[in-house]
Amino acid sequence: MNWLRIAQGVLCAVEVCGLYFLISLFFRLRFDRVWSRLALGLTGILICSLTICQREVSAMYSRYFMFLCIFLSLSISIIFYKINFFKALLIPTLYYVITYFFDLLFGYLGEVLFNLDDLVFIIQLKLNYERILVMLIGRILVVVAVISIYKNKAVIQRIFSKYQMIFWSFAFLVYIGLYFCERIFYTPYRIEGKTNVYFVLFPIFVILFFVIIVIYIMYIEKKNEIQLVNNQNEMIEKNYQEMILLYQKRERVFHDMKNHLSVLALLLSEKDISRAENYINKISEPILELEHKKYTYNRIVDIILADKIEKAHNYNINLEIKAGIIEEGRIQDIDWCSILANLLDNSIEACMKVEEKDRWIKLILNQNDCAIMIDISNAYNGIINETNGFLESSKLNKDLHGIGIKSIKSSVEKYNGIMEYRNDMKIFEINISLFY
Repeated sequence: MNWLRIAQGVLCAVEVCGLYFLISLFFRLRFDRVWSRLALGLTGILICSLTICQREVSAMYSRYFMFLCIFLSLSISIIFYKINFFKALLIPTLYYVITYFFDLLFGYLGEVLFNLDDLVFIIQLKLNYERILVMLIGRILVVVAVISIYKNKAVIQRIFSKYQMIFWSFAFLVYIGLYFCERIFYTPYRIEGKTNVYFVLFPIFVILFFVIIVIYIMYIEKKNEIQLVNNQNEMIEKNYQEMILLYQKRERVFHDMKNHLSVLALLLSEKDISRAENYINKISEPILELEHKKYTYNRIVDIILADKIEKAHNYNINLEIKAGIIEEGRIQDIDWCSILANLLDNSIEACMKVEEKDRWIKLILNQNDCAIMIDISNAYNGIINETNGFLESSKLNKDLHGIGIKSIKSSVEKYNGIMEYRNDMKIFEINISLFY
């Protein structure tokens, strides 16, 4: 019997650790200190000890103990993690109602498949091989689910933030199924055969609802992805068109150079030095204005920088650039337009909302052996629009203008990159690392 207690203790620990791992996977600690991590570990030991004690002394399944675990997990999440109330409640609710539903379902299936009368009663009240087997199957599914979530962390986190109400509906449906299926422990319901109906209907409802959720989310995400790509292409086309106009402007100036040289030659032949000097000054202005400075020796990056410098100058924004050599081919041209052009456009937009004397942007662009780092800081008016940790456009037409921020994020993810931002009352800074 000792090894059964050990096995049950290990399975209870897996159950609690699975929840802690999920919470730590998606949320940051409020206090990243040694004492904080130690206190968090002690809370895990406490819940694990309570779970082992409950199943050792009382029974395998208890809806009221499940409520206690949800409440404790909620309290711990709010205290130790940067997480709002509803997310802190939803995660343990989903986790525990699904885990407990599995325990009842597999116990019932054991009765049906192996023709073992009162198996659910036996494993509920007595620690035996059958209880360990039922718990083992449930915890294996939990581990598989947690691993799958870990491998698709970015996608799951985005979906979880966007579709919380759907997940609440799913949790409610599973709980209703759990509430009715637990009546298997009541003899009158077993005699009347009602529990058989519950264990048939509710798993079907849960599976059907889950499939509908998956199909709906896939449809919405695909629709959003198509819209994102279309709008991204429009923005990239706009950036390319602006660069083409810049080149055409240069070509017109240099095309006229032959005529300018003829005029200068005529003036010099007539020894009209004063008029020649004035003429040189006039034709020098548009040439100097269109001078293409080589900041990074990356053709597309330098074109983007030249275009945005001119745009910033038009709005009296001081744009300071510190850049090293950026190799071509590491990042695709289309992604440079998505990331760098959009970042600078956003910074220029933010500067336009402050007084002219306070408008400034600083760009640092460097490359090392494995990554390209982009750091942009700028003045802003202190107002940040943010939903679920995601920056939003402050423009009125969110469907069109907010797409620039999504376009940046999409291209950063393409290179397994990291995007972080910081802000105080007057300075906004965003840091991006692109790996190759």
